[in-house]
Amino acid sequence: MALPAAAAPTVYEMRLMTHAGMGAGGMGGLMSMLGGGGGGSSVSHNMDLRLTAPGDLPADYQAAHTVPDAMRIGPQLPLQGERRSGGGGTDGEPDGRVLIYWGCSPTVAKGQPEVIDFRALTGKVPPEIQAMARQSRSQGRAPRDASLPPRSIGWPQGDQSYRGIPDGASAVGDHVVKANFMKDDIRFALTPALDFLEPMGLKAQASDLKAAIPLTWNALTRSRGYDLQAVSAGNDKDIVIWLAARNKSPMLPASQRECTIPEGIFAKGEMAMLTGIAHGPVQGFSYPPQKPGEKKPLIWTATVNVSAFDSVMLGMEMAAAGAAQDAATPGVGTLLKGLFGR
Repeated sequence: MALPAAAAPTVYEMRLMTHAGMGAGGMGGLMSMLGGGGGGSSVSHNMDLRLTAPGDLPADYQAAHTVPDAMRIGPQLPLQGERRSGGGGTDGEPDGRVLIYWGCSPTVAKGQPEVIDFRALTGKVPPEIQAMARQSRSQGRAPRDASLPPRSIGWPQGDQSYRGIPDGASAVGDHVVKANFMKDDIRFALTPALDFLEPMGLKAQASDLKAAIPLTWNALTRSRGYDLQAVSAGNDKDIVIWLAARNKSPMLPASQRECTIPEGIFAKGEMAMLTGIAHGPVQGFSYPPQKPGEKKPLIWTATVNVSAFDSVMLGMEMAAAGAAQDAATPGVGTLLKGLFGR
């Protein structure tokens, strides 16, 4: 049951992310990698801010997050948003199959893969799976019928002056969020334990997609655990997904430093995209303060989530050899279409 606007708190989210691999360089990093460059070796820091109000924001809303000097940006970061979509059509039912493997074994375990055949399950696919498939095909498209006032605003979206977070920046210190539609400011302080994580350093120890692929990564002292997954798309609409574990979050414990992708699951693909997430510390703040046993209505809540992301393209040597023969690299195009939509 939805809470009345006056009873629901304003929710603030702050995500501090360390990106390496393609995540640090975007598509430019990917193109550099395909061309034999070192675009996948860079590291960058990113921060995502999100304020969600319990009701529609006024037309003249203004909001900003003031960061400490150690961030080396700002110091005031404007929180902005777009009008919400009031609905519209869908992109239709997804087609093709998804083959899901899991575990850190060099060979495929009995009972795998799990196969989701969208063509055979029309109307029976869980809504969250359909939403993921539709979202992958609609990245970058403008929302339909964007006619409702925003309830969620953030940063860095809409900040034309944003050029990235400088090297050596730190989030340690006092943070203040002010808005003309909030009576009380959001205030919290970050300690060194909640600063950016070190790079994950995810590495594949083999490149042959027909063989088992051992993986290693750095020991991050503040990590709570790790997620690993890889995906490959072929010419036949089949998408192969590998997960380090099923139904666990994080997938792997903080003490684990290696895992293996089973042999042969990506044999039909020309490349596969491996991604890793190191889950760092999470801390919540709220106002007004609560004594034990008290249940005062909260005016605002804030959550700080720290993580590190890394990515590796598997099968790069084979793809580079193909690129030398064909400048169009059709295999790369097939993979990118399968991963990022049509």
